[in-house]
Amino acid sequence: MPFIEWSDDYNTGIFDIDKEHRRLFALINDIYDKAEVGSAETSVKATIEALVDYVNYHFDREETLMDACCYHDTESHKLEHRRLRSQVEAYRTLYERNPESFDMADFIEFLIYWIQDHILQSDMAYVPYVRRRVAGIAWEASLQIPPKRLAD
Repeated sequence: MPFIEWSDDYNTGIFDIDKEHRRLFALINDIYDKAEVGSAETSVKATIEALVDYVNYHFDREETLMDACCYHDTESHKLEHRRLRSQVEAYRTLYERNPESFDMADFIEFLIYWIQDHILQSDMAYVPYVRRRVAGIAWEASLQIPPKRLAD
């Protein structure tokens, strides 16, 4: 059983974002599992590196989406991303410097709070803007399709 489980509460309804969020859950669970069984430092380090890389990838994609949808609070959301990137990077640096004294429980607690709060609060706030933009694109595209003629 995963340490932190995905539930429908986290679904944004945006396929790629939900897929990326699920990947973040998997990476957090992987870090937790490796810490619990006492995996080698190199294995834990590699998973933390993968998490940092994926956080950066995901945040970049999310910010591009918010910009494209003219989300009114994009700058605030980007600032939150910068703070979170910085915190995750700081944990990585701490682990690399001294894995024996690294507070894994604190790191896991931070990750869980961050992912739950960020998705349920910050990310859900931009979802209506994305949906409206997608609906607008679909409507614009439908106007380009010639109407069907009914058979006589």
